[in-house]
Amino acid sequence: MSDQQQLEGGAYEVIRGRMEKHGAVLRERIEQLNDARRDIFGAVDPALIATERVSTEHNCVPRDMVSIGGNRFLFGYNIQFGLKKTTDPSDVFAVYDYDPETHLFTKTDIAKVLGGDFPSDFQYIYKYYKEATFVKFMVIGPSLYMGMRIGKGIDDIKTFKWRIEGDGQLEYLGNRFDHEYKFPAQQEFDWVRAHRDMQRPGDHPHISIEDKIFVETVGGDLTIKVEDNTTSGHGIYQEDVTDLDQTLDDAEIFYAVVGSLILLKILPYREEFYRYLVYNEKTQTVQRVDAIGHSCVLLPDDHGIIFANGYLQLTGEAKTFDHGIDDMRFEKRIASANGEDTLFVFYNRSSGDYVLLSYNLIERTVDTPIICSGYSLFPDGKLLYFRSEDEASKHHVIQVWQTPYLDDTYATASTAANDSLLFKIGNPDIVRCMAECREVLNLLGKEDSYSGLYLDLVKKTGDINDAYFWLSKPETFNLSDPLREINAAANSAINEFEKVVKLRQSTAE
Repeated sequence: MSDQQQLEGGAYEVIRGRMEKHGAVLRERIEQLNDARRDIFGAVDPALIATERVSTEHNCVPRDMVSIGGNRFLFGYNIQFGLKKTTDPSDVFAVYDYDPETHLFTKTDIAKVLGGDFPSDFQYIYKYYKEATFVKFMVIGPSLYMGMRIGKGIDDIKTFKWRIEGDGQLEYLGNRFDHEYKFPAQQEFDWVRAHRDMQRPGDHPHISIEDKIFVETVGGDLTIKVEDNTTSGHGIYQEDVTDLDQTLDDAEIFYAVVGSLILLKILPYREEFYRYLVYNEKTQTVQRVDAIGHSCVLLPDDHGIIFANGYLQLTGEAKTFDHGIDDMRFEKRIASANGEDTLFVFYNRSSGDYVLLSYNLIERTVDTPIICSGYSLFPDGKLLYFRSEDEASKHHVIQVWQTPYLDDTYATASTAANDSLLFKIGNPDIVRCMAECREVLNLLGKEDSYSGLYLDLVKKTGDINDAYFWLSKPETFNLSDPLREINAAANSAINEFEKVVKLRQSTAE
């Protein structure tokens, strides 16, 4: 290599080193800001508080629980009575008040809570539907729904509805609301079907997806390419298909674009189940993620996608959890008042299992999933949940956790800090800024093979400095300074990296 080539390559390394140095400064100042933020607004770390038991009158298998205001919850279960012909609400449900000081549960008269015409409507179900069983509570807006399965099918559901009052009481509204008892949209994006105009003919034909990737299921395998090359059948991802002789028209191919992710839904010819794959154009990698076929929603602030057993971020970070529960439905997301944490709730309609995934906006990670058969979340962030036993019992273990999912009445800042700049900015705004700064740090940790790395760094650092006027203040530890330095270095790196790429190509030749 000539001296000139060494100088050009060395200049690029110097710029990389400069960005890493300013990245270390940015990381340190983010930690300082985070400590100051937690001092003012408080911080709640997840912690196990207690493990207690609730007792029921009969041996039963618990099915679900739900908070109905204050520290009160409904507990639902199923009992086999043998020769008993009628079933009262108290045979299937119980109401408990939770004491946050002693962590004990006190049973409350269920007739006073459920009330109205519910007892007669409930007995009617058990009188005329021999297979009636309780399956689930569902809270939608200000209303509580109680789902009863009345047949063998998973959708054979009869529903009761109440309005939730603020004091832990319920107003019974009737049993004609089956059409309201439903899960939200299971994919927060629209699938687009590939059509014949997207086909590219050749020795190895394929379908062009937005001119970014090229997909086919011919020649015995499903192939994904990043080059529009029909003279070769090789790509960055391949897996076998059942029918070796299918043509390009035979497979069903759908796609959806979520930022830098392209989600694929593919049914090869004469196969029964769709295959789901995700391509990340930044890392040029493909992952098989069949769970998104059941449910897949968006992470906060366009961070990526989350599904019942993991998540994928636009910047390439990914994680899956092997909890072994399939066919999960997305039920709801619960945002904490601090703006930092979001709880995603997924549910299995057959087994009654829940998967609770807690995503932290700043750390950009998901905690270890909580697998349970029912849960209650109270306004002070207390989370109660249980795991269903294999055999009927009178005593049921419930764990009590403190979580950061407090509502606005509990998430209060220190009154001594009312005049501080951080208090005036507000916790959610600071959290959002810190999360974007973390993304800059994540980008700084990428290899230069990451597509558009320095362009992304220039855009992201520029956008952050433009969006938050307070970054140059001493109270926010002058975050704007390292961001500007990274922006300048990334601008320099764009040109230098083009030179290095050419050097690598000439060296390879």
